[in-house]
Amino acid sequence: MIVNSVKLPIIKSNDDLLQIILDTFEEKDIILGDKDIVVISEKIIATAQGRVVDLTSIREVSDQAKELALKYKMDERIVELILNEADMVLGGIDTVVLAEINGLLIANAGIDHSNSGGENFVVLLPKNPQKTVNKYRAFFMKEFDLKNLGVILSDSRVQPLKKGTIGVAIAVSGFEPIEDCRGRSDLFGRPLLITQRAVADDLVSAAQILLGEADEQTPIVIIKGAPVTFIDKPPSSMQMDPEECLYMNIFAQYLLKKNEKKKE
Repeated sequence: MIVNSVKLPIIKSNDDLLQIILDTFEEKDIILGDKDIVVISEKIIATAQGRVVDLTSIREVSDQAKELALKYKMDERIVELILNEADMVLGGIDTVVLAEINGLLIANAGIDHSNSGGENFVVLLPKNPQKTVNKYRAFFMKEFDLKNLGVILSDSRVQPLKKGTIGVAIAVSGFEPIEDCRGRSDLFGRPLLITQRAVADDLVSAAQILLGEADEQTPIVIIKGAPVTFIDKPPSSMQMDPEECLYMNIFAQYLLKKNEKKKE
């Protein structure tokens, strides 16, 4: 598998990102091949969509946002944005709240200061992630006359009890993001009962080393030779119900027991 990054000019709000990417490919003699996978950072897509917010433009803040901001030592304007973006806020620690958005648990609902263009600016998550990756895939396939191509919208996340961020896929088009290994045998003939490989997340983690988080200016990575199953139909869902999630179930039991002890 070969992984290469692509450096782009700085993307500004409402830029024609697809044309900028295409122009950059032509300038650098980059030609997408059949069965390549293009990993694109969600930040540049959100920026091009105009999802950049000037915090000084936020004049009204709800009582709920003020309360959470005081509790978690945050800018109440950012908390207001989080409440607007998130389906649910689960809790938090100093400077960070954990929110559910589009079926995923994300710190601060994905709202980020980094590479936003200024101290008072933040970038929200992209609109319609799945629709966006489908659009980008269709554009690249037409431009390069391809039969098979994968596109991933990528982001970074933290893991429970581990330092640092890893790459994750927000949306995928053109290949199956999950490999279901249940029923297959291990080296000693034992059947696998629960293993499902997060192929798309694995690919983003490999790309994340080149995507970077600071001033690298390489928001696109092209992966060649990835062992995935290419498809034209919509990919399988990467989300699972909270009731099936190991962490959500155990954390819920932990909090329940903690609250019962407090009552005693």
